[in-house]
Amino acid sequence: MKKHFPLLALCLCLSLLAACGVPAQSPDPPEGDGAATSPLPEDLPSLAEDETPVYLTCRVVDGAEDGILLLAELDAPLSGGRDGRHDGKSVYRLTLAAETPVFLDGRPASARDLTDGMPLEIAFNGLVLESFPAQLGEVYSVSGYSIGTPQCPGGSYYDLCGLYLQALDDLWKKDPALNENLSTVSLDLTQAPGGLLESEQSALRWRFGELHGVEVLDLTFEELRDQGYLTAFPLNTPAPKEGEDLSSLRYSWEDGCLFSIRTNGSHGAECYALPVLFFDAEKWRTPLAAYCLYDCSALWPEVGTWDGYSIGSEMIS
Repeated sequence: MKKHFPLLALCLCLSLLAACGVPAQSPDPPEGDGAATSPLPEDLPSLAEDETPVYLTCRVVDGAEDGILLLAELDAPLSGGRDGRHDGKSVYRLTLAAETPVFLDGRPASARDLTDGMPLEIAFNGLVLESFPAQLGEVYSVSGYSIGTPQCPGGSYYDLCGLYLQALDDLWKKDPALNENLSTVSLDLTQAPGGLLESEQSALRWRFGELHGVEVLDLTFEELRDQGYLTAFPLNTPAPKEGEDLSSLRYSWEDGCLFSIRTNGSHGAECYALPVLFFDAEKWRTPLAAYCLYDCSALWPEVGTWDGYSIGSEMIS
């Protein structure tokens, strides 16, 4: 037996070497899997095998400059056939994390490439914290679309919310005595031109209140009057009887101020090659304490956004 040991050992070594040279057999790939591709919005990180992302379609109302986005939900999807959240009513707050993938027009980008007014499609896990503004669960990617793309065609009121925020901030600074001792303000956007969605109006009110440290209602003058916020002016005016015409009575809001933006109809018959809006912005506390930016106008280029606005005149009472 011993004289045959070297031969036996040699055969065993050759068998081991042959086995090591056979490539490992990989299991068959799952049906439908293809070759790896470059990152695109559809290739979402952190997804479990059985997890389907939810897509939120929204517009950046404010905050693109610092990455703390205030978002207004849009009323239609940006990508055809993709189901998700787009009823045009909700408002969200999203702080972009450094590791969140950002795409612009389908190409890898960064948070610095997003702008106020830009439409976004956000892929996330579907969880929403019901605060106001609402907050999203795990975000897989953020996809923005620049002006001139099918998702964001030119010739529209791009960043309309930004225009109105600027006008309201300018109005706040006028006659600052009107802002003193305020407990509440109301922002009436029901007659603002440009077709603001419900979500955009809500986002504007919230951001205006956040900027100026006040609680903001969404009531018109008539609603403020009917709900008891206003006091008949002068104060000894008898209370109106049921069904009595209120148009002749004057009111005041002792601890509040009504801000409003409405269409200026004096340009109704005029035609312009490019989109232009005419509006009035007013703040009011009493018939003798009000300020108005009258006949304001903003022009949009064919592909771009507004660049400032002009004020026709200013009125004070």
